[in-house]
Amino acid sequence: MRYYGGLFFISAAVLLAATKSPDIFTVAAVAACALMAALSSTRHAVWSAIGGALLIGASLALQSALSYRCTDCIKADLLIMAGVIYLAVTESGGMKKSLRVMAAVATAMLAASALLHYPVSTGFSQEEARGGRISQFISVANDGEGALLDTAVRPALFFSPSCGACRSVLEKLAAADPEGNGWAPVLTGGSPGEGRDLLDSNGYLGVMSWSEWDAAVPALIITRDGQTRALYGQEEILRAVRGDSS
Repeated sequence: MRYYGGLFFISAAVLLAATKSPDIFTVAAVAACALMAALSSTRHAVWSAIGGALLIGASLALQSALSYRCTDCIKADLLIMAGVIYLAVTESGGMKKSLRVMAAVATAMLAASALLHYPVSTGFSQEEARGGRISQFISVANDGEGALLDTAVRPALFFSPSCGACRSVLEKLAAADPEGNGWAPVLTGGSPGEGRDLLDSNGYLGVMSWSEWDAAVPALIITRDGQTRALYGQEEILRAVRGDSS
């Protein structure tokens, strides 16, 4: 039965190999997943579970250290986590209790990282937002005065000071375009003072607007070729603002 746990590690390796560029971190992670899969079908399956938990910890630590939010990495971490949990549950030896505690701790770490650093929902679903509750022109407030923001001219980035993923996106956008010539930050949630402080801390020098937004953040509202879309996820947002994709 233990070899079933190895399927989760193999799935994680395949996912990383198919979606990530072959840099040193990806190659190391794929090799480690393959090793954990091989160990899971032997009498050393305990080490497979321990190694899986260490892989998750290393992944989260690297993402935090590099200020890089990788959704594909998190998907792989979830598959590895499933393998760790499976092996911990099926373990019947003396390490049973320790493995289950370890699996619980790793699960808590992964959940905390997802809540702190990845898009969070503040209301209706992303599908509803994509389905027509967004438009090219967004009503915003600037210093107490109403205005219309044209997302065909400048894409609008909805953000919240309490969102860890927003901080990472803002840092990179402000570094690339501190004047906000190609994007417009729009605060939703939190006080204007908190939003301004966050932008200032990342070197943003342009105007901040605020408006209501009931979907996940960070979200980039962008209009290209007459079509208005909501984009989620750091990599997709950065590509769109840079003009790598529409």
